[in-house]
Amino acid sequence: MEKELNKMFICNNESLEKDSYKVIWVDNWKDELIVFKNNQNKIKIFSSICPHFGGEIIYDDKKKNLKCKWHDWKFSAETGKCSNDKILANLKKYDFATDQKNLKNYNYIIENDDVFAVREI
Repeated sequence: MEKELNKMFICNNESLEKDSYKVIWVDNWKDELIVFKNNQNKIKIFSSICPHFGGEIIYDDKKKNLKCKWHDWKFSAETGKCSNDKILANLKKYDFATDQKNLKNYNYIIENDDVFAVREI
């Protein structure tokens, strides 16, 4: 049985300038997406909500990576993989560890020069 795709209009392909990005809230997906073109001019779409603590993800044009504005966690602009080392710290009398999590990655399709994020339902 073939899985059905749910698609959501993101923007017009021409509006994505190389190394610029857009952030779009998708209400019925309950997610905010960051959309940009990488160095190879390929469209990339990730969740723009940091899995660490919910901060805003931005595209760092100079370093060509994604980073959280709150705690500066960094993610690959190609895969969404978290590139921070494991963080261990002491908080008063409690030991704790913060696990790395990757950004949610979305596929896309282009129809009539419009970019749509897609996910399986």
